[in-house]
Amino acid sequence: MISIITPTYNRADLLPRMINSILAQTFKDWELNIVDDGSTDNTRQVIESFKDKRIKYHYTENSGAADSRNKGVELAQYDNIIFLDSDDEVVSDWLDHFVEEIRINSAKVISCGFEKYNSKGDCIQTVLPKNLGMMFNNIKANFLAGTILYNKKYFVMSGGYDVNLRSGQHTELFLRLIKFIQEDNLIITTIDKPLVKVYLHDGLRIRHNSEALFQGSTQFIKKHNQLLIDNPDKFIDYLSVAGVAAVRTKRYKEANSLFFQALKINKRIIKSYLRLIISVIPVLRDKFWRNNNHN
Repeated sequence: MISIITPTYNRADLLPRMINSILAQTFKDWELNIVDDGSTDNTRQVIESFKDKRIKYHYTENSGAADSRNKGVELAQYDNIIFLDSDDEVVSDWLDHFVEEIRINSAKVISCGFEKYNSKGDCIQTVLPKNLGMMFNNIKANFLAGTILYNKKYFVMSGGYDVNLRSGQHTELFLRLIKFIQEDNLIITTIDKPLVKVYLHDGLRIRHNSEALFQGSTQFIKKHNQLLIDNPDKFIDYLSVAGVAAVRTKRYKEANSLFFQALKINKRIIKSYLRLIISVIPVLRDKFWRNNNHN
């Protein structure tokens, strides 16, 4: 049996697509815990319009998606848990594939692929589980919600999601989970099929929130500094993400410092500075436009 956990905030218009994709599952032994993170729209009415006892609505005061996910795990009845965002959907045999890995391989962590769709409904990218590199012990996985199933015991032992981290919670959780994967020789398997449909839209998403990206990436760097020092390629990636977010939130001194750190790690890394230049161009253009119009 599988507990599906979905945090949501003011997505009453998007929830039916996600819920209907769960109701269409060929595997039927599931529960769907939807944790409403303080919505002010008609989220509750939309969820309760689905007359299925496996769908459970839980309201909490607004505390962020990470905390909502942790609360969903506390409410979960079953040993296997999987998270799904309220604005995405899954194919009809999504759960069947995961259950097969549990039954045949006794897997404790399972990952699958996903597809990205644009606002027109066109598939624009397919992403299958890939080798995550040395920092993740060369484990093959995806971290996106809907693509990774955990045994609840090990999720709890790892401490769950860091509620203080503004972004990158899935990745950071997995880093802590690796300890238990090593100690208990947990079986990790992958499903090399895209089973989740991720929809790109203009609504609230972390990837659109430069403030959250800046805070999350800089917090991640502080929390796992030594690990990143030992894995310089990953360190450069995080410094670059933080640097771009710093520019977009007009933290120019911090941006310069972050990109300089990246350059010190590897002087051949020009890509980081190219990202900075690309990010600065709109800022400079707008400043130039304002100055000319003011004059």
